[in-house]
Amino acid sequence: MANVPGSPGQHAVTVADEFPSGVYALQDWCRRHGTDCRTAAPPPDSRAGRGAAWNHRLLETINADTAVVLISSVHWTDGTIFDLEAIGRRCKEVGAVFIVDGTQSVGAKPIDVQAAQIDALVVAAYKWMMGPYSIGMAYYSPYFNNGFPLENSWMTRANAHDFSSLTNYTDAYFPGAARYDMGEFSNFMLMPMLDAALSQLLEWEPARIQDYAGRLTAPLIDRLLAHGFGLEDPDWRAQHLFGFQLPPHMDKTALMQLLQSKKIYVSTRGSAIRVSAHAFNTQDDVEALMGALD
Repeated sequence: MANVPGSPGQHAVTVADEFPSGVYALQDWCRRHGTDCRTAAPPPDSRAGRGAAWNHRLLETINADTAVVLISSVHWTDGTIFDLEAIGRRCKEVGAVFIVDGTQSVGAKPIDVQAAQIDALVVAAYKWMMGPYSIGMAYYSPYFNNGFPLENSWMTRANAHDFSSLTNYTDAYFPGAARYDMGEFSNFMLMPMLDAALSQLLEWEPARIQDYAGRLTAPLIDRLLAHGFGLEDPDWRAQHLFGFQLPPHMDKTALMQLLQSKKIYVSTRGSAIRVSAHAFNTQDDVEALMGALD
């Protein structure tokens, strides 16, 4: 966001209940440039067609005055899928920068930065990338090739490989996105752990993880729909991460206490109960959750 230009009359765009880190970055950008942020909200009290309608509202919010769009690849509270290719195409039509927080899906669901024309894709490593905490990864398109980094690290400068010339101070960086590396990115503990995680993901393949999660949770989805729980339409719902709404007669606090007493761990995110399924989950886990809900 520090490298995205803006002026009064322009605006930023995000979606309702976006993850706080992105919202805070947008709020700071708006204050610095004297502009505002527009929020695309889902239709109220509607499950059928909700995802499609939400995506339509988002596309309508992006116009010629939009400077930047910042969203998650899937919504962090309930796994609603955003059509990144359609959004990226719209951003390019109006000249807006497209920034995506991929933390909630990258590693468990395929993503194509070229097809979606994403300018920046930022991912925390500790979730679906199966890496350690306190490290992450980012892809930057050529749009950011000449930007200003957050840190003035010697390690990102063009002469960093030649220790004898470090005091020949230079304004030049390594080419491309390397200028955005954090200081001490060659962390001797975290990097080998992340490397092992990436190697495992390449072997497993995100598409296969998505397929496994979908097949594993299919009985749970059927049970939820049969008993009056609210769910996003399947075409707009991620397989590895999704949220469900409780029927009116159920108490969320009592349900969470029951689940914890049975050592069943799900999350409350916004108004949804969020389920995350990965390769380590089994049919026994799903049956335990269904039994508790029953």
